[in-house]
Amino acid sequence: MAQNEEDRLHTHIWKALQFLLPDDAVAWSTENRQMGPREGMRRKMRGCVPGVPDMEIHHRGRTYLIEIKTPKGTVSKVQKDMHKRLKAAGMPVAVCRSLEDVLYFLETHDVPLKGVVMA
Repeated sequence: MAQNEEDRLHTHIWKALQFLLPDDAVAWSTENRQMGPREGMRRKMRGCVPGVPDMEIHHRGRTYLIEIKTPKGTVSKVQKDMHKRLKAAGMPVAVCRSLEDVLYFLETHDVPLKGVVMA
């Protein structure tokens, strides 16, 4: 049940960003859900690593990484460790629990948005 809630939140954020991100931004989501040992082995062989944030936004030579969690969702140890490594490499990483969190993260990193979300 919690995964469906996170999927709904992720979809909501993605749809809003399609309208709000500047035209010169490139964004995508990463699917890292466990799909069994066989798929896990395939991904590992291709260089996929666990803990990578859900969403990447690239804008004017910078990359912004966002881990999407529901208000009650927890960040795993693997995710925390990866976020720490990414931050040490100079990458801005945030755990966001709402669209407002995502927009705040982008605004504080000077990513210009095309509009605002009205309640």
